[in-house]
Amino acid sequence: MKKLPKDTSKIISYIMNKMNNNPDLIIKKLNFNSNQIAIIFNENMVSSKTINDFILEPLTENNINKKIDNILEYLKTYIPTTKMIEINNYEDLITYLLNGYTIILIDNYSVCLGIETKNILDSGISPAENEKTLKGPKDAFTENYQTNIGLIRKRLKYENLKLFNKSIGTIGKSMVGVMYIEEITNKKLVNKIINKIDKIKIEAVFDVNQIIEIISENEKNVIPNFLTTERPDYAAMQLLEGKIVIILENTPFVAIVPAFITDFFHTPEDMYNRPINASINRLIRFIAFILTILTPALYIALTTYNHETIPEDLIINLSIQRNGVPFSTIIEAILMILTFEILKETDLRTSSKIGSSLSIVGSLILGNAAVAAGIVSPIMVIIIAITAISGLIVSHNDFINGIRWWRIMFLIGASLAGVIGIVIVSLIFITNLVSIKSFGYSFSYPFSPFNKKKMGNNIIISFYNRYFKHTSTSERKNI
Repeated sequence: MKKLPKDTSKIISYIMNKMNNNPDLIIKKLNFNSNQIAIIFNENMVSSKTINDFILEPLTENNINKKIDNILEYLKTYIPTTKMIEINNYEDLITYLLNGYTIILIDNYSVCLGIETKNILDSGISPAENEKTLKGPKDAFTENYQTNIGLIRKRLKYENLKLFNKSIGTIGKSMVGVMYIEEITNKKLVNKIINKIDKIKIEAVFDVNQIIEIISENEKNVIPNFLTTERPDYAAMQLLEGKIVIILENTPFVAIVPAFITDFFHTPEDMYNRPINASINRLIRFIAFILTILTPALYIALTTYNHETIPEDLIINLSIQRNGVPFSTIIEAILMILTFEILKETDLRTSSKIGSSLSIVGSLILGNAAVAAGIVSPIMVIIIAITAISGLIVSHNDFINGIRWWRIMFLIGASLAGVIGIVIVSLIFITNLVSIKSFGYSFSYPFSPFNKKKMGNNIIISFYNRYFKHTSTSERKNI
């Protein structure tokens, strides 16, 4: 790293050349105790009130005319700030300048001072939008890096809650943080993730998912091996389970690793409700997961290949409903699923006011019109509606998108070989789940490898286990 010279004019020239004389770069020169000092900051990144009240005002007070032997130490003592650093090289100077720091250069000194004067550029703490909160805290993560760390620390006031910081990005420098509880989390896993983050070479990163995709071992699988959440209480709960939380600057979500398949069916409200009610809710989520994958495939298998399994009156009723439909059952199902996915994507990309109107048009008017026109059968509308509603019960969007592909695979298996095709695809699906690794751990845990003790509290919540029986440190390290 190139060291700073003692001539402030050379440093100013370097900064101006490096930043191409940007108009938002402000340089103010002052005479201080027979020495020249320069104050440099990026106008759009700092709070002008903070600079005026806590930097310029102390520098322009009457007592600055007295003789001062060491200007650097004087400024460090009398400038009222909670965060001040010494900078002795050009690289750190540019980095802090672009991160909302005000730089004070002093003639005849080979170091300068960096004072944090960041402006508040985020949307502030607000309720969670994607993970709806029925019980428990209402606050959610924001785009502010320090605020996100604080939201976790205020829940876990513990000295061994560790934080690793790293700036990544050659152009858009963003701070990434790795949080873990030292004596609970597997230290090898922590070192593995930190080493991978250290090796990231990228121009800029804008979302925590990008970091996970870079360091993950799951690039070719459609099912994610990590969790994302916008709820600080959920992140704190996962830290207590020996997991690692990855925080990225300017991202209102955090990533949690490693993740297991049962984690996608858990919600923070499970810990705020009575155990029996939370257990029933979890069972409903597991049932909905099976329904969203298998319902269209089972319908196609039973009506196309395995008629003997359907009561005679019902199969006659289904045949009457399909009378006049020009498409085969598999084409009919794919068209309906595709229509729903288009409506869902449209609803996501439009404003909330228009989105509700689109949902009504898509679900009611188009559905009724398609049945009346004889394009699809009424029973197919019911089947796809059950599939779509069941798929929305899980709030993790990455997981839902991954399951969407397997729903198509089950449809194809059912259309080719009926129930036997479903069984074959099920074996492939289970094999795929078992083969997924989440940062060295089996994604299918606690089903495979089977852990009877962990299996119980992952589905049926015990009051005793939840409140009184804590997992030992060694068990948590082995997750």
